[in-house]
Amino acid sequence: MKAALGIPWIGLAAFVLALGGCGPRGLEPFDPSTNYRVDNTSSGFTLTIDYSRRSFLFEPAAVREACRNAFASVAQATATKRGRKIQPINEQQVDMRLQRNEVSNMTYCTAIGPVAWQ
Repeated sequence: MKAALGIPWIGLAAFVLALGGCGPRGLEPFDPSTNYRVDNTSSGFTLTIDYSRRSFLFEPAAVREACRNAFASVAQATATKRGRKIQPINEQQVDMRLQRNEVSNMTYCTAIGPVAWQ
């Protein structure tokens, strides 16, 4: 009987571990909707952000704009914290991906791109 009880727990543990593998690792909170990670480079840093928004309707343009603004805000805050200035962000170099969970009405955006020092 104990062996039969252990099997569902093994499946649950595997499921939880698989969920933990989703999305970028090592992100810090910036605000309630945004988490981020900064990876230093020789010319500045690479910024990764995860932005999420709950909305009954799927509004990709609005989420994309909010994600773009969050990317710029985190980049500027990071530069200010380090006492540096950044060059204007080239949006063509920022890889932005949207995902939607219709069950929870959540839209997720992940943006990764370079930020260069002035």
